[in-house]
Formats: sequence, C-alpha cells, structure tokens
Amino acid sequence: MTETPTPRRRRTSAAAGDPSLDAATAARARMARATGVLMALVPCSAETARRLLAAAAEEAGTTVEESCKAAVALLTGQDEPTSLRQALRTAMRLARSGPEQGPGARLLPRAEVLREHIARFRALRRELLRAPEDLALQSRLDDATYTLCVMMGRRTPHDALKAAESLVGARPRPGEGAEGRSGPRES
Repeated sequence: MTETPTPRRRRTSAAAGDPSLDAATAARARMARATGVLMALVPCSAETARRLLAAAAEEAGTTVEESCKAAVALLTGQDEPTSLRQALRTAMRLARSGPEQGPGARLLPRAEVLREHIARFRALRRELLRAPEDLALQSRLDDATYTLCVMMGRRTPHDALKAAESLVGARPRPGEGAEGRSGPRES
C-alpha cells in the first residue's frame, strides 16, 4: 500500500509578497521587544511600557517606531537621537516615581514569602532582558509586578520593589544601583 503525500499549504499570492504585511509584522516585533525592555528596566507593566514609548515619542516630536528603536538601543548601546533618548529616560524616571503613599495600616506578607517573590521578580526581569520580545515572559512579569504592588500596597512597581527589599533587608544586586534597578544609568 502506497501512501499519498498530503498537499502542502501554499501562501496566497496576495500575502506572499505583500511588503506592507512584512513591515507590519516587523513593527509589531519591534514594539514587543521595546515593551519587554522597558518592562525589565523600569520595572512596569506592558501597558505602562507602551504608554512610555508613546509619551517619549510625543515629547521628542517623533514616531512611536523611533521610540521603540531608542528603547532597544538602551540595551545594545547603539546611538539614538539625544532628544529621544532624553525623552525616553524622562518617561522612565516619571514611571518610577508615583504619587506619595501615606502610612496606612496594611497587612504585610511574611518575610520568606516576600523573599521568594523578590527572587522570582528579579529572575523574570533578567530573562526578559535576554528575550524582550517574548510575550509569554512579558505576561509572567506583568503578573509578578502586579502581585508585588498588591503585596506591598504600592502603586508603582519601583516603589513596591524598594519597599519589599527594605522590609526583608535585601540588598540590590551588583549592577542594579541604589534604587534596585538593573540596566543603564540615567544621565
């Protein structure tokens, strides 16, 4: 008995050579990568990262696409326009500083639970810096960021991380700076 080969699916001629589809796919990939970079560096949610990219583009008078390139350049060390680089760093700094929190009564998690979550959070940030376009990893970091904010009763992930590290006596890892973030230093 001879098996007949199954026919292979062919791309439609409209989609096969359509440069606008290729450009749109590439733009989505750049947006995903830039979003991942900002999520790991700030830290912040994916939604906040996309807002930061748009805010930096508006501030510098350029496109979100250019803002995405500048965000990725933060990792690679490539040159990007000074006005865009400054706008992006300003947006990142503003995202780290949320509204002042008054001292409120709240329940805090046990220290060992908090240590485990800090370690998971840091590990996800490191993984996302290695693969910033990984949407599943971005989602996992989003969840960890939200959980850390809820656990610490803070509005920004940066404040939540600082408070959690302070509570358990954790020290920022080498290269993370005094504020507990990794990545390039702001100028």
